[in-house]
Amino acid sequence: MRNLLLAALAVVATQAHAQPDFVFVNARVYTVDDGFTVAQAFAVEDGMFAAIGSNDDVRASIGISTKVIDLGGRTVLPGLIDAHGHMAGLGNLQLGVLDLAGTTSYDEVIHRVIERAEQAEPGEWIIGRGWDHESWPDKELPTHERLSQAVPDNPVWLSRVDGHAGLGNARAMELAEVSEGSSAPSGGEMLRDQDARPTGVFVDNAMAMIGRVIPAGGASGEDLILAAQKLCLEAGLTGVHDARVGADMIEVYQRLERERKLHVRVFGMVRGNQAMQWFDEHEPYTGSFFSMRATKLYIDGAMGSRGAWLLEPYSDRPTDAEGKPYTGLAVTEPDFVKAVAEHALTKGYQVCTHAIGDRGNRELLDAYESAAISLDADLRAARFRIEHAQLIAPEDIGRFAELGVIPSMQPTHCTSDMRWVEERVGPVRADGAFVWQTLLASGARIAGGSDFPVESHNPFLGLYAAVSRQNLDEQPPGGWHPSERMNRLQALRAFTIDAAYAGFDEDRIGSIETDKLADFIVIDRDYMTCHTREIADIRVVATYVEGSPVYINPNFAE
Repeated sequence: MRNLLLAALAVVATQAHAQPDFVFVNARVYTVDDGFTVAQAFAVEDGMFAAIGSNDDVRASIGISTKVIDLGGRTVLPGLIDAHGHMAGLGNLQLGVLDLAGTTSYDEVIHRVIERAEQAEPGEWIIGRGWDHESWPDKELPTHERLSQAVPDNPVWLSRVDGHAGLGNARAMELAEVSEGSSAPSGGEMLRDQDARPTGVFVDNAMAMIGRVIPAGGASGEDLILAAQKLCLEAGLTGVHDARVGADMIEVYQRLERERKLHVRVFGMVRGNQAMQWFDEHEPYTGSFFSMRATKLYIDGAMGSRGAWLLEPYSDRPTDAEGKPYTGLAVTEPDFVKAVAEHALTKGYQVCTHAIGDRGNRELLDAYESAAISLDADLRAARFRIEHAQLIAPEDIGRFAELGVIPSMQPTHCTSDMRWVEERVGPVRADGAFVWQTLLASGARIAGGSDFPVESHNPFLGLYAAVSRQNLDEQPPGGWHPSERMNRLQALRAFTIDAAYAGFDEDRIGSIETDKLADFIVIDRDYMTCHTREIADIRVVATYVEGSPVYINPNFAE
């Protein structure tokens, strides 16, 4: 009798465990599974999706202890993933770095710096980022004189919106011992005026001429990550690929994961200059909320600051100061990229390299392919990536799919840069810019992201840019190079399952399927059917990670 009783209790316990913890009903659920199934309801058990289907089918699984949540007809998407962001950079804008995004003139930049200087201690550095001379009336790169006159006593360093150029005032250059006789390092440029004096603008590797004297300090790594995490969850991001993380920040992430303070799943990329040592000393790591199995390198700069490496000279700067053809900057030698790639293939790491210009992209594809051939390695399984892949020569487009290289692209870069791309490279080469549909048609999988804080961390701005190729004023009509627009499903895949694939995580996250982690968001309108312009206005009602709410929008609270 006692054994029968124990057996009966065991059956009851098994049945209780089989009951879902939560059932969500009355929704429009875009699963992003292989068939793009649209469901009405789903169940969550132990943080996993346990059942997905119609309201009636899922309600049948409800047990005594199941909590039922009626979503009132709202739309559900898998948790969105940004495949290229900078968490510490986003946190910095919340915790001290002067935000210059949206400034419409150099006068406005100077005014914001003056306001910050009035609050600063004498001699304290003023650090800012986000200015974009292409948004100013004259579209000319600034020079330091007016800034130096307005703020003479505090050293000032202001990064351009793309992070590949910076402006320093006279005091900053004085502390860095920069003068007419200074020379920029390889892969960088110190801009000079007609009298050969520094203008205060430093491009790519030359930025280190100022950066090396900026004192460390400010907010802690933990504070930066947690501040960024809050913004991400509010925006519907449950995953972020953090591009270029130092060894010190890796320790911060691991501690936050152990302490269960991480709620965004972070896929980290160790800094390229630390990569080979890191590979030798650490096995690839995949945790519940933090993974470290990749590195981030650079091959060139940005097109906005004319540092992208081109096959032919810039249309709007055909020669350099010495009269030689100017094709941008190679900030890292391709041979070094190949060496890191070989080491990564040996150690089981992924290589993710920044490339914007058509030559930068070609050199990377060549380096990756050469590394794989030298080791007889499976490049497709390694899932090497090119970050940005903004301008690609026609003959190189198909090589991404052929080699299994992932183009990790940021749709809002297109709608920010479309204003001047043709000025930089002319109308013919511009046909190779942001070629999303051509890449997809060739068989490539695009991982979608934003490059925040270069662009907004709001993924719905990226989804809108992907399907429209228009700015928020719906310009240009029909979209810029409209044949390269994504459709809505392609764009959603880029920010969900294909971003998960780029981080080796498609079996755990990226879609709403049974036995996957229950990371999902509830939004205020139907992404698939609303007016195109409304995609940019979508608001997150709630963000769930493993079935638990990590953000509830107070504007939609019952």
